[in-house]
Amino acid sequence: MPGVPDTAASDSASRATAWWTNAVFYQIYPRSFADSNGDGVGDLDGVRDKLGYLELLGVDALWLSPVMRSPMADHGYDVSDPRDIDPLFGDLAAMDALVEAAHRRGIKVTMDLVPNHTSSEHRWFRDALEAGPDSPERSRYIFRDGKGDDGAEPPNNWPSVFGGPAWTRITEPDGTPGQWYLHLFAPEQPDLNWENPEVREDLEETLRFWLDRGVDGFRIEPTAWPSPRDCPITISAIRDCSATATTIRVSTTIASTRSIARSARSSTAIPTRWRSARSGSATTSVSRGTCGPTSCISASTSGSRSRRSTPTRCAARSSTRSTP
Repeated sequence: MPGVPDTAASDSASRATAWWTNAVFYQIYPRSFADSNGDGVGDLDGVRDKLGYLELLGVDALWLSPVMRSPMADHGYDVSDPRDIDPLFGDLAAMDALVEAAHRRGIKVTMDLVPNHTSSEHRWFRDALEAGPDSPERSRYIFRDGKGDDGAEPPNNWPSVFGGPAWTRITEPDGTPGQWYLHLFAPEQPDLNWENPEVREDLEETLRFWLDRGVDGFRIEPTAWPSPRDCPITISAIRDCSATATTIRVSTTIASTRSIARSARSSTAIPTRWRSARSGSATTSVSRGTCGPTSCISASTSGSRSRRSTPTRCAARSSTRSTP
């Protein structure tokens, strides 16, 4: 990303005093953590009601699994509005109240952030479906013409992480079979085009929105695929993702988010999530201003997306080369 400085040196100098290097993080899946109003669904007010309990446990920071507005096709990782709270969990006022109450107890609040894709219900994607090929609306995502007669075959043989092809064909506004769009996860999660400056600017706006509301940091999930033209063609290679997780495009994107966070609050960290290629276990990392994931600072729960709420001790470790 043009104009983004290399942050490796400043990261190295600041890690010794950064709050997250020795913090106890407690991951919360809000939907099943605490229900404040008896409707059977956990919510942000329920989390706020349990802050005393979390303080007694010695928790330093909350890590909230997705709470942004979403149709919930993938547990909230399909975001339709990244600058709003899903009504399942409350509203922006409830989020503000949680952050304020947590800070009064000396507990920081971090959130999951999903920059790789949006929900198919996002306004941008609906606009893209209504617009034609080569339109500015479609350039925010990755649309391609199909192969074969009448474009009836996917543009290539990339698979989705969730199984099946990574491409879905749309119907054009005139009713004819149209282009294909890339989704390295579910069809309800169309991949964004990170070569488009508008996409990067929108992420910056989202970061500043939550930082201005007092949020202390983010866990970015996933960050391995903003350079799809380099993707391998087999499902095992897609899951390993070594061809995309350690590219300069990923590095500059993460460096930009860290720069924005520092401009708002010097102690803010940008955690990112990576999976060990050998064990499949999930870890929470902080990516520095170098190519790819480098410095693993906390061990998280095993598995891709745990629904348990568990305390996690963060401690600085040596550099690793874990890949998603």
